[in-house]
Amino acid sequence: MTQSMVTSAIPFALGKADSVDARLDTFRPQLFGNESAIREAMRGRHIHFMSITVVRGEIGEPTHLVFEMSGDGEPDAVIATVAAGLEGPIREIFDTAGIASHKPLRDLLTARRVRTGQGLFATPGLDFCGTPDMTVERIEAEYALARDLRDFFDRSAVQGSPLHVFQQAKAFVAALPQHVALMTPEPLKRIADKDSERFSLGFVACLAGRGLVKFFWPVLLLFGALVLLTTYGAWHAAGTAVGLLALAVGLIVVAVALIAVLAAVYFGLRGLEETNTPFDTTLDPKVMDAISDGENVTKDTQQNHLAGISVMQAGWLRGLTLRIAFWVIAQLATHRFRPGFLGEISTIHYARWVLLPKTNKLLFFSNFGGSWESYLEDFITKAASGLTGVWSNTVGFPRTENLFFKGATDGDRFKRWARRQQQPSRFWYSAYPHLTTARIRVNAAIRQGIGTVSTEDEAVSWLGLFGSKVRPDTLIETFEVQTLLYGGLSKHPYAECLMLRLPEARRAAREWLAQVEPLVSCGDEPPRDKVLILALSSHGLERLGLPQDIHEQFPTAFRAGMGSPGRANLLADTGDDHARKWLWGGPSNEIDGVLLVYAADPATLAHEVAARTTELQVAGGALVHRVTPTPLPTGSAQAQQDTGRSARQLVREPFGFADGISQPIIKGTRRWMRQSDAIHAVEPGEFLLGYPDGRGYFPPSPRVPARMDPGNVLPLAEPTHRRGALIPSFANSSANSERDLGRNGSFLVVRQLAQDVEAFNGFVEEAAALYADHPAVPKLLDPALLPEWIGAKMVGRWKDGSSLVRFPHQPASYHGAPQRNPDNEFLFGAEDPVGERCPLGAHIRRSNPRDSLAPGSAQELGIVNRHRILRVGRGFEAEGANDPEVSQPGLLFMCLNADIERQFEFIQQTWAVAWQFHGLENEVDPITGRGGKLGRLTIPSPNGPLHLTKTKDWVRTRGGAYLFMPSRSALRFLARLPE
Repeated sequence: MTQSMVTSAIPFALGKADSVDARLDTFRPQLFGNESAIREAMRGRHIHFMSITVVRGEIGEPTHLVFEMSGDGEPDAVIATVAAGLEGPIREIFDTAGIASHKPLRDLLTARRVRTGQGLFATPGLDFCGTPDMTVERIEAEYALARDLRDFFDRSAVQGSPLHVFQQAKAFVAALPQHVALMTPEPLKRIADKDSERFSLGFVACLAGRGLVKFFWPVLLLFGALVLLTTYGAWHAAGTAVGLLALAVGLIVVAVALIAVLAAVYFGLRGLEETNTPFDTTLDPKVMDAISDGENVTKDTQQNHLAGISVMQAGWLRGLTLRIAFWVIAQLATHRFRPGFLGEISTIHYARWVLLPKTNKLLFFSNFGGSWESYLEDFITKAASGLTGVWSNTVGFPRTENLFFKGATDGDRFKRWARRQQQPSRFWYSAYPHLTTARIRVNAAIRQGIGTVSTEDEAVSWLGLFGSKVRPDTLIETFEVQTLLYGGLSKHPYAECLMLRLPEARRAAREWLAQVEPLVSCGDEPPRDKVLILALSSHGLERLGLPQDIHEQFPTAFRAGMGSPGRANLLADTGDDHARKWLWGGPSNEIDGVLLVYAADPATLAHEVAARTTELQVAGGALVHRVTPTPLPTGSAQAQQDTGRSARQLVREPFGFADGISQPIIKGTRRWMRQSDAIHAVEPGEFLLGYPDGRGYFPPSPRVPARMDPGNVLPLAEPTHRRGALIPSFANSSANSERDLGRNGSFLVVRQLAQDVEAFNGFVEEAAALYADHPAVPKLLDPALLPEWIGAKMVGRWKDGSSLVRFPHQPASYHGAPQRNPDNEFLFGAEDPVGERCPLGAHIRRSNPRDSLAPGSAQELGIVNRHRILRVGRGFEAEGANDPEVSQPGLLFMCLNADIERQFEFIQQTWAVAWQFHGLENEVDPITGRGGKLGRLTIPSPNGPLHLTKTKDWVRTRGGAYLFMPSRSALRFLARLPE
């Protein structure tokens, strides 16, 4: 239904103004008090808000009785409704004002209606509605529904799944005759997807062009006519050539003239701004008392009304700039802002600016939620340029610059100015004074959910609306995400990694998954005794019977697998690292999944591994390989990660260096709440499917037709771009909406890396002896530390975890200093731009360059964070002294990421094994890279570089796989795939 904002202004004598104000005051008890005669007369008449304000005229101007009305329907219908409901009271006001008219009230209000528009010759004005398409009837009905549902939950303790609880609530609603009509969903306005009209340069140019035409069309028309007449005359007098020349000259003249007009407007505006005198006086306490008396009129009122009267500055230029400001705000509201929002402000019900005809009075009426102070603070912090653009054209406004700048940003002076313009709200009606716009939207979402919710995640979202609000799309559904995302599980120091092959029969594979699925740990509070994590390979999904069209929606890298020839080239898995030589994950020993078992003690681990292995074998599956990580020491680095407390003993990888220090911090997790570091904080969509990434987009995620999910287990598929928390996802869903198989899932990369510790230690010892007298070796360095210094230059950190950037000459724990948390808040580019402390080619600088590639650039940090991975691996000991394939210790490298190619593979290919990373020449990562004949590291120093040559491949790949770590709901869906 159409919603209209109507202003009618009826003139009367100035001498009657005080009497009219006093008369208006007498009606207040009938508007909100116990004697609510006017309120009862207006009920059910489709009027949202109404006010009557006296606007006193200057000398030679009439005084006006101004009616502000917001209602459902066309303007004439709104006026007719008000006239029918308030004929008696308004006639009493007319008698007090001396307004003698025998016309019906409806005709009088219609005749005196102020029609505003954006045209050059229209009365300037601007309307805003915060609840578009929401009628009074709908708002009140949805409020009653939400209230009854809250009473239902207060009285009932419904047990069961979220979807079962929702279904019980829905049955309760269906049994109430007054709510039956609300069982049918009614559309809600969402954020329009207007990528084509975002603030690109093209969009700004288009707006500017439209603005020029709108405001200067008389000038353009005049010059255009002159050009055509000149061209026509020249063509007749001297022929075509001269006519074309005249046309070209004419167009140039028009362009120059238009530029001159624009320049005159701009410099005229700047001159007015420089000579403007702001008023900064305080308000008379008696006037303030009268204004305050009309605010927060009852304890149940959640709304307020503002009536402001400003005086326009003199001159035609201010009239033009007012129109320009209104037009700009209208364009933003149409093309940029979400429906019902003015920028980020969402508390306004209805608001209107209008220039009262034949006066210099600019009127502003607003019906808003919350206090006056909160309302003004919202505008000052979120929409100051809009306020400034309009009110900079009025007398006494704080000093402005270029129409839209400064002004309202001076918050204290702006609020004092706003109070001076404000009139007491003597006669103000609200149809639903107990509701804010936020509550109206939530009530609408509750009603919408009754007719549309069909899945478990939708039920969770719907239930969250009671006592809460719409769940932001950035808020992680913790209970759905496997626990591995939330930390290194330091309280479960014992672990086993089982590489599985599922039963060949699909039904048997699904039955096994159905048996294991309830045991998989989700959430950020793991069980005390054990944690199980399950991830599936592409081949494993095929074994479970995932349809081909859905399987093909998974990323190419995942479907190809780590052991494929194409991925081998990207990762430099060639020669002795080729997948053909792997212990698992290669073409001859492919796996379908990985089951990670973590336990608090060895007995629990042994029992759990035995039970899960037996279940798999009984079902017809097999154990391809297993890796037993080294138990974590007490007070490990992972404990430090998880708790933020100092670690008593660090976790060290086989070469002896502290591990697990630098990790991204996912926004929305507990760690982020404790440590929201700007360097390491990343959006959840960089690691979880179904959430916005750093650019506001949702990562691609496989989708399932609704018919394949009859149990409504999977969540609804999200749009590709950030939706915002205007309404929940179920608001525009239907029974046929696609489901998201990937949401709350991540991709797990697993690589079994063997480390040649003996060769590495021998190399650093030999290099220390060889380069002891090299000019690049710092004189302050303890000679006993030289082998560790060589190794630290290769890694980028000392063995105790302290960085070379902050500790270039000795580790933080030197001389037995107390154990401290390894430093991690440094910036390579800002603190060590040329690599004299941490070499440009060192392992940690390649793995996470931070701002190294563009020192001091926040944008570069954002780009690098797009390639971060969440490392969750553990080291392992040598497994068999007589078998060279397993006789070396190493690292069970594991990481989580939302995009294997952009994150894990990018780091490996573009940074680790790139020969010319950071401008270097013929170097690769000295620790994990595939050096071969390129084995070298440049160590810069003020005295010249030291070139470490003949570095070897200390790390070998002995197995690997790309796996999908599903959400709890996705695991349930996969276990119940139809035949």
